[in-house]
Amino acid sequence: VTVSATTVNKYLKGSICTNYQYTMDHEGNVDLHVAFAPEGELPPLPCMGITLTLPASYNRLQYYGMGPSDNYPDRQEAASIGLWKSTVEQQYVHYPRPQMSGNHEMVTMLQLTDSKGKGWTITNGSDAPFSFSALPYSTQQLSTVKHDCDLEVEPYTYLHINTVTMGLGNSSCGPGVLMRYSVKQQPYSLHLQFRKK
Repeated sequence: VTVSATTVNKYLKGSICTNYQYTMDHEGNVDLHVAFAPEGELPPLPCMGITLTLPASYNRLQYYGMGPSDNYPDRQEAASIGLWKSTVEQQYVHYPRPQMSGNHEMVTMLQLTDSKGKGWTITNGSDAPFSFSALPYSTQQLSTVKHDCDLEVEPYTYLHINTVTMGLGNSSCGPGVLMRYSVKQQPYSLHLQFRKK
């Protein structure tokens, strides 16, 4: 079964059109193609990708990519490529103010499972690796709460998978993101294969 869908996210003078194509086999495995087309005037983009809301019981991680600490396009010197294991809770980084964290670059395989080993194995359907983060907090909560002590664990695991992610820069006490680590306004694509475990 193949299903196609299109969404358009509009900004003041620009938009991002996203085309999805899902192909599901008789066992429930999914082959996903996503195409992103930014147009017009857009603010600096933090990433280009998708977010999946999964049950909180999917809290065990194993991935092949850069780790074990979180890393970004301009923060990779302290990370190395390998097979890493962790939990969703351990992915959250306690920065001075709550924010998105736990990103991992150059990923080609990700497993997200429950305590019985049931869940998903996600691989890159093409040669291009992806980046991901998996957190017990939504982007909305992280952007509105001022202190870690006020965060509330939600009944979901929020899985963010990106084809490109903006670097961090050092704008808190220095320059912002260098141009080569920014998300350029151009078409992007993401090809993922989901296999049930």
